[in-house]
Amino acid sequence: MDEFERHGIAVVSGRDAGARALRSPSLTSDPGVGSPSLLLRDGEGHTRVRAVLREIIAGLEPLPESLQAGIEASVGGLGPSFDLVRDFARPVAGLVTSAVLGIELDDGSLDRLEATTANLDVFGGADRAGQAAAFRLAVQLGRTPAGPGGLTALRAAHAAGRLDEDELMINAVVLAHAAYENSLNFLACAGLELATSGPRTVRELVTAVCPARYVLRFGPDGPVAISLADGLPFGLGRHACPGSGVALAEGEIALTALAEHLGGACEVRDVHWKTHPVFHGLASAHVVGGGVTGVRK
Repeated sequence: MDEFERHGIAVVSGRDAGARALRSPSLTSDPGVGSPSLLLRDGEGHTRVRAVLREIIAGLEPLPESLQAGIEASVGGLGPSFDLVRDFARPVAGLVTSAVLGIELDDGSLDRLEATTANLDVFGGADRAGQAAAFRLAVQLGRTPAGPGGLTALRAAHAAGRLDEDELMINAVVLAHAAYENSLNFLACAGLELATSGPRTVRELVTAVCPARYVLRFGPDGPVAISLADGLPFGLGRHACPGSGVALAEGEIALTALAEHLGGACEVRDVHWKTHPVFHGLASAHVVGGGVTGVRK
C-alpha cells in the first residue's frame, strides 16, 4: 500500500468499500491514453472486445477431457522432491494457456509471459521494460500458426471487423497473460497452503491467495487502487474476470491431484516470494515428501 501512496494513488480496501468502488460509475479503467487493451478501457470498446474474449473462454467450459488428463498427468509425474513453481504450477498453467490460445507454448514463450509481468510498470513511470516485453510477445503471438482456440478466434474477429489491428495485437497478450500469470501464481501459492495448512476448498484458496491484489481505476480526484485481497479475487462489475469458471476448474483438478500426490506428509523448504506490487506469487518453494509438514524460510 505504501508504494501506491508514494505515487499519489489512493487505496480502497475492505470488501464493501472495494465492491462499491468496482461498481462505481464515477471510476473508469480508462486512463485517457486510448489503449486498445480490454483492461484499460470502458464503454463500447470494452464491451465489444470483452464479448470476443468471453466467446473464447466459453470454449473451455467445461474443461475438455484431454486438458483434464494432461493436468493430472503433469501433476502425477512429480517426484518425491519438486519445486511448487517450476515443476507444478508452471507446467499446469502452460497447458491451460496453450489450450486457451490454441498453440503449443514452449519454455521460451512462458519466459516471455513471465517477463511481461515482472517488468510491468503499474504506476505509469519512465520504465518501459514491461511494455517492451509485451510488444515482443505480441509480435511472437501474431506470427505463430494456431489451431482451434483463442488466437484463431481473435484473428477471425479481426477479419470480421469486430477488432481493429491494435486490438487484435494487444488483446492476444492480455488473453495469454491472464490465462498464464494468474494461474501460475494461484496454483503455486495454493499448493503451499495445502502443503503447510492441510485441506481447503478451491474457492477458499483463491480468496486467501488472491493472485491479482489490486486493480487501478481513474476518477475525478485521480487514480485509485482497489484491493481485491479482501474477498474479491475475481473482481466485480463490468470488469469482473470473465475466466473465473475456467480458473476454478483448473484449480480443482490440479490441486486435487497435488493433494493426492502429497499424501499428507511433506516438508517445504526455501520459500521465496515475488515482489511485484500487484501480482502476488511465489518465486520458488521446494517440497520434499515423507517429512513433517512445515515451512522453513
